[in-house]
Amino acid sequence: MNPDIELCRREIAEIEDLIGAGHPDLQGLYLALSDWCAELRLIEKETDHQTRKPAAAEAGAGRRDGGEATC
Repeated sequence: MNPDIELCRREIAEIEDLIGAGHPDLQGLYLALSDWCAELRLIEKETDHQTRKPAAAEAGAGRRDGGEATC
């Protein structure tokens, strides 16, 4: 698994534990939770894009016009 994804998930779990334990800085914790969740989504999207890109390149390799396939 991607180490950046693991880091995000660890940070999210730690923040959730602090919230559940009644930490007094809820505003700061929710802000941090929002940031880490956004970071996780970006990394997952980038990882998914990188996984799909080679497959798309192979699919376009057989095109007669030499152009890329579009959605």
